Amino acid sequence: MPDRLAAEAQERGISLELYVEQVLAQQVIAPEEQTDQESVNEAIDRIRELRKQNKLDGLRTKDLIHEGHKY
Repeated sequence: MPDRLAAEAQERGISLELYVEQVLAQQVIAPEEQTDQESVNEAIDRIRELRKQNKLDGLRTKDLIHEGHKY
């Protein structure tokens, strides 16, 4: 493994340390982005589900917000 990393770093014309840092940075950043997007999608789904159940004796939240507004 170290020989392969050294060869790849040499091909790119950078030091082994810099190459390893770049590889590690890419591996750390990529999964976080994917996890963040997945958690955002899950949160949106939970909010949509909660909105479906959010009623008071048949009144919707939107109806309550607009109650008393002059049209």
